[in-house]
Amino acid sequence: MKKKLLLIGAMLLAGSIAFSQGFTSGNLVVYRYGNGATYTNGELVPVFLDEYNTSGNLVKTRAVPTVTNGVNKGLTGLLKLAATGKYQEEGASTLSQDGKYITIFGYNAAVGSTAPNAADGLVVGVIAADGSLNTTTTLSSDPTTGLGAPRSAVIDGTNIWANGFTNGVQYTTLGSTSSTRISVNQNAPRTLSIINNSLIAPIGTFSTLAYASPLPTTSTTFITRAGLGSGVTINQVIEFQLGTRRLMYAVDDATGTIRRYYTNSTNTDWISFGTNISSSPNTDLVKSITGVLNVVGANTEITLYLTTWGNDGTGTGSSRLITFKDTYLTPTGAPAAPTATTAVTTLATAPAGTVFRSVTMAPQGSSAIGTATLPVSLVSFQGKKVESGIQLSWVTSSERNNSYFDIMRSSDGKKFEKIKAIDGNGNSNNKITYSFTDENPVIGTNYYQLKQIDFNGSFSLSDIIAVQSGLEIADLKVFSRQNSDELEVIIHSAHFTNADLIITDLTGRKIKETSLKLSKGNNSFTIPVNAKNVLVVTLKTATGNISKKIIK
Repeated sequence: MKKKLLLIGAMLLAGSIAFSQGFTSGNLVVYRYGNGATYTNGELVPVFLDEYNTSGNLVKTRAVPTVTNGVNKGLTGLLKLAATGKYQEEGASTLSQDGKYITIFGYNAAVGSTAPNAADGLVVGVIAADGSLNTTTTLSSDPTTGLGAPRSAVIDGTNIWANGFTNGVQYTTLGSTSSTRISVNQNAPRTLSIINNSLIAPIGTFSTLAYASPLPTTSTTFITRAGLGSGVTINQVIEFQLGTRRLMYAVDDATGTIRRYYTNSTNTDWISFGTNISSSPNTDLVKSITGVLNVVGANTEITLYLTTWGNDGTGTGSSRLITFKDTYLTPTGAPAAPTATTAVTTLATAPAGTVFRSVTMAPQGSSAIGTATLPVSLVSFQGKKVESGIQLSWVTSSERNNSYFDIMRSSDGKKFEKIKAIDGNGNSNNKITYSFTDENPVIGTNYYQLKQIDFNGSFSLSDIIAVQSGLEIADLKVFSRQNSDELEVIIHSAHFTNADLIITDLTGRKIKETSLKLSKGNNSFTIPVNAKNVLVVTLKTATGNISKKIIK
């Protein structure tokens, strides 16, 4: 599990990084509902964009603002329905066909409130590759005249198409406060996509997919493509070019199945490969799909990434981020089934009380679409070895709702633990410098990360930096005083630290344990021990353990 490092050495400098900093190309972005807190069914919850690398390591968590800030609206989601306690079929994220923007869709209402019925009850969020956010676009949540609930939205340029539980597919533009229905049918599609300049609208259990091309801005009758098979419930699709044909993966959430199709010779209908992916519990309630294609010699490799709910909100199955890879012989005509398929692997599991709604590839090549940024701008984060330990310092250029920072440390770059909390400055547009000295670093490389926590409990993670401590395990010498029940212990320590001294016999039975405070340099202690024979003296410090045997 390799983490992203800024620099490794005695001193590290990080330039132009921020909690709102850009996404890394090739990473995955999971749209997550909930922060682990307990909410009553029917209450709106905060939503997050969790960035993972393709190995499943969490790179950064971005909390979507939940309150209005200037012209930007807050955005929240409905985790569970009030009446049933089931997850709401809504809120899928999408990636624009040029890969530049992620679009999310939620409620223009506060955390803890209920879903509104209002002309501006829904809000579209558009996130660029630089981390900027635009939530100025609103639509009606009225179930009679509007979309009801926010199922999905997708952007192309500044044009936006959105859908909910009622009134079909609607068209609007970035920053607009109204929309127009453009679908003659398609009353309640699932997750919209734009692929090859076609707007795709899956319709529940129908055995067809609906396409509109060119992208419609006025009332349009969608063209249907048949061939999906009976009883298929498509939630989202992704397409690739494979030779002269189109290859499609469709997630069938009713059966927990990922289905493979390719187009006929005229590219008008779909033909099933007859081989599908179903791997319970990994694919239970699979909802969202994204992926990448690579040509390797005579083969075409397609790596898929998906999110699943695991259960409908009333069960115990885990929401997951999963992956698998198909390998095809690159065809000249109709493609054959994959020559190889890897096992479905879980990359990440949603924290308790949350759900992975959907996944996209990270946006790239875009900036400045938003008028708001995610909460705290971190200008620099650096660490260096000093006489008293490792000194960390970081600078913010602006802060909003910044409660405090947790300083996290790891000895392997994988498992981090909190070593200190530093108060933030709430709201500020000024440059603020923070510092902390870790007086008890571990031997070798120390990995550090900042976890910035808002007043509402949401958080963001900085990049990881690494600093060499230059420390060596303290030296331990033990002497037995003749005709005495005491041991003389001499410890040489590289720095001020706390330690535990444990004395056992050869069977491991503990005879004595005492806590020590070590100064830098030599430390001498007299330890009374009422025991004979061979003893084992162990010194435990934050930088390692040493054991010595002695005959008393």
